[in-house]
Amino acid sequence: MPVIALIQLIFEPARDSYGRHMTLLVGGTVETDTRQSAGQSAELSLGQTTARQRLDGLDVLRGSAVGAVLLGHSWPGVFQGAGIVGVIAFFVLSGYLITGVLLRDIERHRKVRYGRFYAHRAFRLLPALIAFLGVYAFVELTADVLGDRSKGIIGYTLLAGFGYLKDLPLPFDVSMAIGPLWTLAVEEQFYLIWPALLVIALRRNRQGRLIGWSAAVVLLLMTATVLAMLILAPNLHSLVYALPTTWGLGLVIGSAVRLYRVRMFSWFSGPRPRRAALFGSIFVLAALVFIPKANESPAFFFVGGPLAMAAAAVLVILAASRPRPMPRWTRALQLLGMVSYAAYLWNYIVILWLNDGSTADLPPLVAVTAILLTLLLAVISWHTVERLGRIGRDRFDKYYQARVDARTTFRGS
Repeated sequence: MPVIALIQLIFEPARDSYGRHMTLLVGGTVETDTRQSAGQSAELSLGQTTARQRLDGLDVLRGSAVGAVLLGHSWPGVFQGAGIVGVIAFFVLSGYLITGVLLRDIERHRKVRYGRFYAHRAFRLLPALIAFLGVYAFVELTADVLGDRSKGIIGYTLLAGFGYLKDLPLPFDVSMAIGPLWTLAVEEQFYLIWPALLVIALRRNRQGRLIGWSAAVVLLLMTATVLAMLILAPNLHSLVYALPTTWGLGLVIGSAVRLYRVRMFSWFSGPRPRRAALFGSIFVLAALVFIPKANESPAFFFVGGPLAMAAAAVLVILAASRPRPMPRWTRALQLLGMVSYAAYLWNYIVILWLNDGSTADLPPLVAVTAILLTLLLAVISWHTVERLGRIGRDRFDKYYQARVDARTTFRGS
């Protein structure tokens, strides 16, 4: 199903409502090619429509990514690299989306409103995370299902989870239950430094240098960590695998797609280039799904990983440049994409609780039960704690805007 849904992306090259090729600009507006007459002034409405439709394709991609993670968690012996594929797609997509948020702020206000940006991140991420870690602590303190109470690591686990530290070497042990949180830690650490770097680059018109130098630094640091692992601790591949330097390139690539999407969208403006790009990208990612222990090989870090990131970037471009809504039959994947954050949080711990703390391949009935329970918890999360986060964000925006208006009025008086 995810593959078929992605194939829908090839049938709609980037065109405007008049059937001509179009180019999407950074600010959410649309400029068509020179064949559009000067009297046509529908940029804003086209931009709004395209933004809405573009999210449909990105939700399908997001749903496909979390679906791959669910498969990898449930049957790691069969889909050994599925989790890697899902994680790569999430990193590239996150770089694309968050850089878009920052660019819109810069265009409208000539700066990044850091307080608002990080407040929005908190409203989006913390409610579901608090609920997840709260349930984990309650279950382990009362039932000690995973033995974490006996090991005395519940407090350390909460510290690593709330502090977004799971991707770093820690001087204390934490529970397996928060294993997937390393990806969230990588993202949040990246966004501590990326907004400031982006502002500096845009002010000096050095976006290309920002992308080039960022990629070079990440690759240099990754090389250093992999060499240190090979020389000092060959068996600690899992430690290097989770480091932010291993995945920073995916976030940089996603950011580059957003910064240069005008040019990149034009590369895939016809059916044939889109078809070739789609099937080529799917082939690369599908091959990685079945490669045994790909994340334990240094070749993965330098070849397989970057190649998969490039393939995921192509899928993001294809999804983002599709002007029409996705077909109705992809609605299930769109909904899965919508609740993907909570599904990602809950799936691993649900499997551990149902499988006596083991991460081995699950019996079919247990695997299906784990996936269904994961989806149920994700839907509940979306309609409860995450809804409260959305309400809090909207109220914060009203308060924030009221303060800005009051400050502007005071200065003008």
